[in-house]
Amino acid sequence: MSHLSEDQLDHFIQRERARELAPLNDWQTIAARAREEGLIRGSYRRPVAQPWMQAAAAVVLLVGGIALGRTTVGLPSSANPAEQVGKSAVTANGNPAPQISGSSFASVDEASATLERALADYQKASAFIAANSSGPTTIDSSRIYSARLAALDQVGDAMEDALKTAPHDPVINQYYLATMGARVATQQLAARPVGLRLKGF
Repeated sequence: MSHLSEDQLDHFIQRERARELAPLNDWQTIAARAREEGLIRGSYRRPVAQPWMQAAAAVVLLVGGIALGRTTVGLPSSANPAEQVGKSAVTANGNPAPQISGSSFASVDEASATLERALADYQKASAFIAANSSGPTTIDSSRIYSARLAALDQVGDAMEDALKTAPHDPVINQYYLATMGARVATQQLAARPVGLRLKGF
């Protein structure tokens, strides 16, 4: 492929404009050739619609849109999926699940109190499951507790570093509290008498 300089391109453009023949890419030239080959019949004319047909089409579109809108009003919207899940969710024991939405709390303090209660409930439930699980038993529970405590110590150290960086971040505070709660629960389980077996989750 040869490269043209700007001067050469300008020269070609001036020479093409000076030609007496119609340019090859002009629609009139292309249309005339297409008519000769039978690809186009006659000249194109825009169909003229009668005004009453246009009005009838507008009325049909309007009525159809209204009917469609009226029928879909009763369907659940997908504007806020979390709200829809909260409305229709049911817990395992058959009670309705609490509604999840940003507007269910009157203040940040109320939301924080609810979060703290949920965290306490979670820790109690985890301890109960750990103590009463009907899964397979393990004889060497001390090794499991030691590994869990080592891992929780590492997570606790990471959370303490994060708290130094952002001490007022509620998410980091909750992770820290959950980690410390799990660590205390593991220490309590490790302090049980040796004859008791650990039941898995």
